Amino acid sequence: MDFTRFQDKRICVAVSGGIDSVSLLDYMQKRQKEFGYELCVVHCEHGIRDKESVRDMQFVEELCKQYGLELTVFREDCLAKAEREKCSVETSARRFRMQSFARLIKGGKADYIATAHHKNDEAETVLFRLARGTSLTGAQGMAQEKEYILRPFLDWSKADIQRYAQENGLTFCEDSTNAMRDATRNKIRLDVLPLLEDAVPGAVENLVRFAQIAGEDDAYLYRQSERILSKPNHNKYFIFFCKDTPIFYRACVTALKGLGVERDYTRLHLQLLFDLQQKQRGASLCMPQNVRARKTGNGIVLYLKEELPTLVTLPKYYKDGRFDGGRYVVTLYTDETHIPPTDMPILRIDGDKVPKCATFRFRKDGDEIRVFGGRTKTLKKLFNERKIDVEERKYLPLIADEHTIYAVCGVEIADQVKVTEDTKNIVYIAIERI
Repeated sequence: MDFTRFQDKRICVAVSGGIDSVSLLDYMQKRQKEFGYELCVVHCEHGIRDKESVRDMQFVEELCKQYGLELTVFREDCLAKAEREKCSVETSARRFRMQSFARLIKGGKADYIATAHHKNDEAETVLFRLARGTSLTGAQGMAQEKEYILRPFLDWSKADIQRYAQENGLTFCEDSTNAMRDATRNKIRLDVLPLLEDAVPGAVENLVRFAQIAGEDDAYLYRQSERILSKPNHNKYFIFFCKDTPIFYRACVTALKGLGVERDYTRLHLQLLFDLQQKQRGASLCMPQNVRARKTGNGIVLYLKEELPTLVTLPKYYKDGRFDGGRYVVTLYTDETHIPPTDMPILRIDGDKVPKCATFRFRKDGDEIRVFGGRTKTLKKLFNERKIDVEERKYLPLIADEHTIYAVCGVEIADQVKVTEDTKNIVYIAIERI
């Protein structure tokens, strides 16, 4: 890792007391003066190994005194935490560490956290994820730098670290739980990887190389998926139809994450979204965390389902620019380039010709509209001519005052507000079915 970028930065090394983290601390301490960063240490005491955990904490305290470094200790009963959070002890301990690191960063005590993950950890992670059925995204493993986490030893093997510790006369603690095979990761580390390396020499190196290639390929596919994904608008994402599942899936993942669904989606959700392309227009799906998906004329819309008002909602003033009518949402734009794709007609009106008293409302008995040419016709006749479904007619928002209709959103505008060569303020009326 190139440390020249971290001059005048405060790097906090996560030290458990084991050979990996002790070697990392020594390695970085010896280069501190050369690269001009400031060092400190964090130790997370998980409360899992009783006296042994306390011994490790005391060892790290003495080590920091020898190096003259500031130490921050976080303590947690991860057994109780795992029970509260309904997860494994491994997961509980990992969450505790990440929460502790985040506290240091948010509290301004460090700019970065350095951990001692190495090549064997990377190979173990990739193998574990592949065995569980990961995607290409998960197969890429760990990054040497991600947000505020640094992994300076990710290019080192376990043998490299052991050699460094021996050459520099380092002492460290042995974690007895590392030799226990009750945890899946321990079984992979103690049994699977050594057997694999023995059967296929270089297996660890090859797994790490595969993870790097997977990361590059995955990044390329995500870039390609941007071509079929529109920018978010009012908590909505639009994905154009696409037959290539790797591209379509990644566009869906981007949209889901943009709507707050970080981990609750599965490959089945992505498959259902892909299959939605073959359904009839208007077909919809429920996704995790109140996200909905609906097929339009040329793609899939993903959006957050809102608490919708009832049909008899009070009129909303035209000047407010957006109206949620329960089944349809109308949005007014002054720039045509900002309008997202829609399968319903976009109308244009002269905004200066619409009275200030105009509101959004629904149809009433006897409503009429003056169409182009000055002819007046009832809304019923207009709807019949346009073949608007009888059930949908009562849900279509109008821009109108008490007696005059200026626009039937998604259908027609009145002659009074048509755009001419003298128009200076064109307003675009976009409508979407929720």
